[in-house]
Order: sequence, then C-alpha cells, then structure tokens
Amino acid sequence: MITIVLDGKEIQTEQNKTILEVARENGADIPTLCFLKDCGNFGKCGVCLVEVDGKCVASCVVKVKDGMVIQTNTETVNERIKKRVSMLLDKHEFKCGPCSRRENCEFLKLVIKTKAKASKPFLPEDKSEYIDARSKAIVIDRSKCVLCGRCVAACKEFTGTCSIQFVKRNGQRAVGTVDDKCFDDSTCLLCGQCVIACPVAAITEQPGIAKVKAALEDPKKHVIVAMAPAVRTAIGELFNMGFGKDVTGKLYTALRMLGFDKIFDIIFGADMTIMEEATELLKRIKNNGPFPMYTSCCPAWVRQAQNYFPELLENLSSAKSPQQIFGTATKTYYPGISGIDAKDVFTVTVMPCNDKKYEADLKGMETDGLRDIDAVITTRELAKMIKDAKIKFATLEDSQADPAMGEYSGAGAIFGATGGVMEAALRSAKDFAENAELENIEYKEVRGLKGIKEATVEIAGNSYNVAVLNGAANVFEFMKSGKMDEKQYHFIEVMACPGGCVNGGGQPHLTALNRDTVDYKTLRASVLYNQDKNLAKRKCHKNPSIIKMYETYFGKPGEGRAHEQLHYKYSK
Repeated sequence: MITIVLDGKEIQTEQNKTILEVARENGADIPTLCFLKDCGNFGKCGVCLVEVDGKCVASCVVKVKDGMVIQTNTETVNERIKKRVSMLLDKHEFKCGPCSRRENCEFLKLVIKTKAKASKPFLPEDKSEYIDARSKAIVIDRSKCVLCGRCVAACKEFTGTCSIQFVKRNGQRAVGTVDDKCFDDSTCLLCGQCVIACPVAAITEQPGIAKVKAALEDPKKHVIVAMAPAVRTAIGELFNMGFGKDVTGKLYTALRMLGFDKIFDIIFGADMTIMEEATELLKRIKNNGPFPMYTSCCPAWVRQAQNYFPELLENLSSAKSPQQIFGTATKTYYPGISGIDAKDVFTVTVMPCNDKKYEADLKGMETDGLRDIDAVITTRELAKMIKDAKIKFATLEDSQADPAMGEYSGAGAIFGATGGVMEAALRSAKDFAENAELENIEYKEVRGLKGIKEATVEIAGNSYNVAVLNGAANVFEFMKSGKMDEKQYHFIEVMACPGGCVNGGGQPHLTALNRDTVDYKTLRASVLYNQDKNLAKRKCHKNPSIIKMYETYFGKPGEGRAHEQLHYKYSK
C-alpha cells in the first residue's frame, strides 16, 4: 500500500494501479474517450488528463507512486482537455440531430461537459468518400470517427481476427479492413463487437428499418415479426429501465402497436432447431461420428469456421439457425394453417446480432423460391422504431405472442446465453435416447461466462464429452491448445460473442464505465434462466405447437420434408 494525495485528500491505495483506476475508485470524475478496460484500449485520445506535480499527464497510462500529488480539476487540466476535444471536433461531423447515437454518444457528452468548439466545423458536402456501406451487416462512417481505437482493440481482444485495423486512406490514418476489402469478403466475422465498442456512430449496423416500414405500409403484405431471446433481456436498457429487466410482454404489445400482422417468437425457431439438432446428434452417436458435432446457430462462428477452420465444416450441424428455420416455417407451414399465400408473407426478425442480416441474405437460404427471412433489424433498431412512434414503452401493459408460432419452451429461451444451446440440446437428446421423461434437466456445468467450459454428460448409459466456447478468440485458443488431440469431444457449442447473444453486436451500447462496473452479461442472461425456470414446458420437444407442426406438416425430425427444408450445408 502507498499514500497519495488526490484533489487535496490523502488516500491509501495499492501499487501498480493507474491514476485513472484510483481516481474512479475514490469518486473523482476524469473524462475518457478511448479507454475501454475490457479490451485493453488506452493512451490514444489524450482526454483523460490530470496534473501531477505541475505537469499534465494521461491518467490511463501513468501509475500511482508513493507521495504523488494529483489534481483532476485545475484550470490547466480543463483547458488542455477542452483544447484536445476541440481538435477532435475539427475532424468529426458534428451533426447530432439525425445521428443514431445522439442519445448515448460518449463524445457528445464530452463536448457538452468541456464546452469545446471546433475551430472550423467539419461538414463534408459529399460523404461518399467517408462511408463504406458495402457489407450486408456493418457500415463505417469515417466522418464520425474519432480514431479512438476501441473498435480495433475489441476486434483483436474478442475475436482474435484483427479484421478491423488502423489503415492509411488517402494518406490519412483511418479504420478499415486490410486492402480495403468489403467486410463480407474479408475474414471479418461480422459479429459487431466493434460496433458496440464504438463511442460514436462511426461503426453501425447496416440499416433495415426502411425496408420494414415499407412492408408495413404495403396493404398486400402480411407482415410477421419475431424477436430473438436476447432482445428481451436488454432492450429495456434503452428505455431507462435498468439491467436484467424482462420486458417480453411489453415488446409483444409494442410490436402490435407498430402494425405487425402477427407477433411470433424466434424461441419457437430455437425449439425447432433443437428438434433437428438433437436428432442429428443421436444419429452421429449411432453411426459413431463424425465427431465432434458443432452447433451452427451463430453465423459469426460459421464464418470463423469457413475462413479459418474449413476442415471442420463437415462437423457443423446442418440444422438451420433459429432465425432461418423459423423463416422457413413462416413460408411453408404458416401459409397452410392461415390460408395466406406464401408470396404475401413478409417475415421480419429482431436480432441481437449484425451478422444475422448477412445470414438472412445468404444464397440458398430460401424455400420454393422465397427468402426464409425478408428483413432483419437489431435490438437498437427496434428501440428506435418504438421511440419514433412515440410509444411510451416503460408503461405498456404486457401481452402475449400469437399462438401458432409464438409458444416456446424454457430450453429454447436460454439459447441467448452461452451454454444455452448445449443445455437445450442435451435435455431433448437424453429424453429421445432414453425414451423417458427425465426430471433432472439442468446442466449448470455449461453455464456461466468462462470462455471455455467442458463437461462429461451421460446419455443412455454412455459418457460423452462436451465443450462450450464463447468469444471467437477463445475458439482460436481452444483449437491451438491441443485439447482436441487429447480427448474425443462429441458435441461443441460455439458462440462468437463473449457471453453469447446477450452480448451480441446488435445489442444496446454501453458506456465504457458501465462495461467496466456492471455485470451486464450475467444480468441479461438471468432474464432467460428465469423464464426457463418458470415456464410450464422446459424442453423443446414438449412445446405443444412444435408437436402439432411436426405431426401435421414436417413429419419426423431429421427425415423427409423436415430434412429437406430445415437443413443447410455450409462451404468454404
């Protein structure tokens, strides 16, 4: 322990901490912009200045020393910070009205706090040279970029791909891909961890709201909507309702008020996926492989396999993801029970993921010439639609999803958390294999935020090794570790985003401080585990609507029409 003086107050603290860490622990407010602790980004923006022994230093990089005298609010410090913010404003398009981040822009808050102004406003007339909108999933607007490096650090730390980097464009430093490739044509996973790391609107999802609104306004279209499990865990944050708030019922109500014809749920699609995936796992067990079988629900993990581990593509489950499998059902099963022409059905999904936009557009993701999914919007985009419609979300009454494809199981609900797909599949596979109604259905060893989780499970008297990986960087670590050579794995769940879909790239932005101090991934996941615990049906194959659909339309899981329409093979 050492003694320092912070703003005139003597403080005991540990060595090897930065001034910023100690200041925050003791309630001192030091502004930051580039600092993002969870991916080790610091020292790039020059905003977090303090005065030490008469000199201005960056508090995020300088360590405290015994006897150090630190001042955080001197005239010199405030002027230097204001000058630095002004320099950043000189290269930032400061048009906040139409900006998607105006409510939670970290840079805007800094500008307001410092009262900084640009020496010459940066308002480009032709923005085409600044915007890269070639990707189906991610858009870069370099007129907004403050070169803080948070996107670059997040990509490196969480994906291990370094797909987005600092590059030279027209002689200037900028963020982008190597060789200026479109994100979709690069080795980028499109997961969007760069998007949720960005403090401004320099990196965003490819917008989808206009397409959805056009469908809603078209009297010929029968517009279906369904949200992913993770959406209900986080969207309340965008309406100041706090973390870990279950707003499922309010979302159903809001979607009706927005004019959608049918309100269904992607968790119904998750239940469908498990019907196919659990059946596929048991077939592999019967045929002794190929092992391990990998989940294929996460399109960012699929892209990782395609780009970095093409030898594993045969091991991927061929069951479509919950989004795509749900979309197939809306264009095949649903028209049959509703009497609506499949060509008139327009299917919208609300996802916690940018990559789902890319997945929906993949060649072959269609049935009888109709796209499985017609439009995808993120959690953030749905919140914007609700706000634009002036719906007072926090005060809405709860309502229910429409029954045909809105009923879901507890096992399907936990898909949004890392380990959830594994647990859901094991619940059904074990019942199927043992022809029993098993009561011990919780697999807590695959829960939690650890990047690599392993367990041995028993099915029909035999032991099987399983693993759950979350965070694409942990996938690389797992593959390099030699574990695959040491023992036979039978089933592996992979989610590219740390924590799974609850922390997807389409989820609400969090400030750097909230990312550091709030256990938001656990809080969001708790919504799904609470739903699982309280639902009457906790296994995918026990969902009455799923049972009816298979009996009347798809037949046996993994066979005939089900296999033909609900499976997809990926290639390099």
